[in-house]
Amino acid sequence: MSILIDPERITYAREMKGLSKKELAMKVDKTPSAISQIEKGVIRPDTETLTRISFALSVPPNFFAKKERSKYINFGHCHFRLKRAVSQIKRKQSVRIGDFFIELTDLLQSRGVVFPEEKISGFHFQPKALDEIEIAAMELRKFWGMGFGPIPNITRLLESKGIIVTPILNSCEEVDAFSVWDGSRPWIMLAYGGTASRARFDAAHELGHLVLHEEHTPGSSITENEADRFAGAFLAPRDGFILECPRRWDYDAFAKLKFRWKLSIQALVYRAYNLGVLSQHSVRRAFIDINQRGQRKNEGEEWAKEYPTLFNQALELICDKTSLNELASELCISKADLISYLDGTISDDLIQRLDKKNDESTGQLVFLREG
Repeated sequence: MSILIDPERITYAREMKGLSKKELAMKVDKTPSAISQIEKGVIRPDTETLTRISFALSVPPNFFAKKERSKYINFGHCHFRLKRAVSQIKRKQSVRIGDFFIELTDLLQSRGVVFPEEKISGFHFQPKALDEIEIAAMELRKFWGMGFGPIPNITRLLESKGIIVTPILNSCEEVDAFSVWDGSRPWIMLAYGGTASRARFDAAHELGHLVLHEEHTPGSSITENEADRFAGAFLAPRDGFILECPRRWDYDAFAKLKFRWKLSIQALVYRAYNLGVLSQHSVRRAFIDINQRGQRKNEGEEWAKEYPTLFNQALELICDKTSLNELASELCISKADLISYLDGTISDDLIQRLDKKNDESTGQLVFLREG
């Protein structure tokens, strides 16, 4: 096997499959120490070992070859929720799926697809206190030319502003959500296993990290609280929401606002409290009522989940010039894995059309939709 091996690609593939070094070692009949040395580049795997690793990780051997793009998402720069029950292995797997989408983006751009321009870095407002986050959320709305009413679809808004939103694999849904800057491109990865209202709040929470915390160390309770406050203020800005917010706890009234503002009743209660509309006593009454209704974890009927659409649009543009096999080959993964990673990102109809080989052509393809 004459390919030049990049040890980082072995680590990448292992983490992408959600395996520990010990688990991979068992699959290839090696010791965890040997796997560690291989991934560090201390020893070079022989052909048989590399073939076993390739088989165990379901990638072709050329996946491990050196690539022009040798830098991956820095795990330490990712803003994850403070959920101690989530393993590092699952978090790393979700980050590597993020790397896959970055490689896919690079591939699509090389095919002439132009993604929306990033529109966060031009926004400058650094709050010095928690209350100033209200102002930051309002100013971002102004910067993006928005009013103070409900946001119909937060995911499409983010995509139109150059933020790439991708789903987290079902096997990693306990990760919840995370965000990161990759070079000049902001990314948000979301789990869609929960409620539609939770996914919207998570998206706005991660937007808060991208806007407020680019230079902050991820993982602190302070930054998490700030991102929560930003999410509430961005989704239900003071100038719009306070005019409609009930002055006392009323389940039916808040249930109606839920579908107008597309926030859970519980999030609306916290928002009303942060704005000084509801007292602590009213908040306690609200949560007692919600618990008695059995709605603490699930409030029942909601709107349709807001899945990302950018990759569906991108692949629609080139679906008559490529196929799943070709894309999988260029990305050095199996077609089955490609379909799995794209789940929740592109439609079943498009998957079927991409599964047919078509003639290739050239030319620049530009997204026209803005918002």
